[in-house]
Amino acid sequence: MDYEEAVATAPPGWLHFSFDDIGRLPEWVRAHAMAGIPSGEPRDRLLRALFWTLVYHLEPEKWDELARFEPINPAVVDALPHNLDTALDVGAGSGRLTGHLVARCRHVTAIEPSTGLLALLSRRMPQVQPVAGWAEALPVKDHWSQLTTSCAAFGPDPVVLSELRRVTAPGGLIALINPESPGWFEAHGWRRMTAPAMHAPDHPRWIDEFFGPLDPPRELLTIRVDG
Repeated sequence: MDYEEAVATAPPGWLHFSFDDIGRLPEWVRAHAMAGIPSGEPRDRLLRALFWTLVYHLEPEKWDELARFEPINPAVVDALPHNLDTALDVGAGSGRLTGHLVARCRHVTAIEPSTGLLALLSRRMPQVQPVAGWAEALPVKDHWSQLTTSCAAFGPDPVVLSELRRVTAPGGLIALINPESPGWFEAHGWRRMTAPAMHAPDHPRWIDEFFGPLDPPRELLTIRVDG
């Protein structure tokens, strides 16, 4: 999402962070996050815009708890293909989607820039190859993946979409769960499936107070890569 949208949609938990926390981010993460932010912005707007970055990199356990109580709708998971050799999860977080890929694919690689989240994923799924990296420059060879996935990680960014196509094998599937602007994808030839809404499991009150109301992912956008 762009800067203004990130500011406008920041969950209540942005108040948990201080301006000093931005300085605690790894230098390469901070540079990446600040690249699209206008200079001279007030501190409160910066904190709002960087909320998710601060959570992912400074308090990954909070994100992990959110993902645990906001599972992907089973109908969406069931729509993913089975019995494949290779799959890629981009922006894998702590493995909310990755665990489902393990049951469907023999070789799974998880791409995630947050070392904290990647460590959580690796401890739970040692059979997955964890790789630190950004979606804009995937550290994966061309045409490696038969199933390239991501859950709620990004929207119709042309650089990211080009990378997803590059790493996907001819005839392979790109499957995005709850991307930003799903209507854009549908209008550009992606197949859209919307599962019925489901209630989040019972969860601690602080999760709603920090992240806002939970809404388990239920949108699936898919497209085949030309053979």
